[in-house]
Amino acid sequence: MNFFKKWFGGKEMGNSEDGTTIYGYDAPDEQQLTPPSDILYMEELNEHFNKVFPNRETGVFHELISDIVHIDVNIMEATPDEPYRVLYTNGMSDLPMTLPQEIRKEYKHLERSELMMFLPADWPLTQKDFEAEENYWPIRLMKMLARFPHMYQTWLGYGHTIPNTEDYEPYALNTELSGVILFALPEEVSTVHTTDGNQVQVYFLVPLYREEMEFKLESGMDELIDKLSGLPGDFLVLNPNRPNACK
Repeated sequence: MNFFKKWFGGKEMGNSEDGTTIYGYDAPDEQQLTPPSDILYMEELNEHFNKVFPNRETGVFHELISDIVHIDVNIMEATPDEPYRVLYTNGMSDLPMTLPQEIRKEYKHLERSELMMFLPADWPLTQKDFEAEENYWPIRLMKMLARFPHMYQTWLGYGHTIPNTEDYEPYALNTELSGVILFALPEEVSTVHTTDGNQVQVYFLVPLYREEMEFKLESGMDELIDKLSGLPGDFLVLNPNRPNACK
């Protein structure tokens, strides 16, 4: 089943609050943070995802060595009705992101976030498979972005675009995808209300080609999503060789 059509249909998705944000790679601040000893919202996030994506076998890629925050990547296996794996991070939300001063008061509920992706059911995910970057790069991307706002004392939110490198180098030899945009699934998927009164926003990672990132900066988030949703297949499920929507 096409997840995009299932959840969005023909509904409008709303405008991006920031249609031009693109992050680069300046040197991080010298501040060093000690990773929290426990993942604060692990149980609540797991419960949330098991509710939204029921009847799936689950597992987790535990991080053995951590800095700043401890990031695990959870995996939920594919089902016959939804033949894709669901991956999501756990640990990014342990620390609040650094929201800009001008929006901090109104949007404080956006300061904690996690990330998610869909991978094909046959994507290689064993430890042996991860010796090849062609298999490991989606996991690396999730872990890198989960640390990004804490390393650079910044924030990530809907519509933000992050190139792989300043020169838009592809993530691996098996793809020309070279950056990512943060999307948001409907609220029942993307928002987790925690028992301590906080809120965790779960952003969906959509890897992009350079031309798609440049188009988004010129035309905005909604126009890009329109183009991606017109591609054959479900653009939400990672395909390292999918057609380029803007080329």
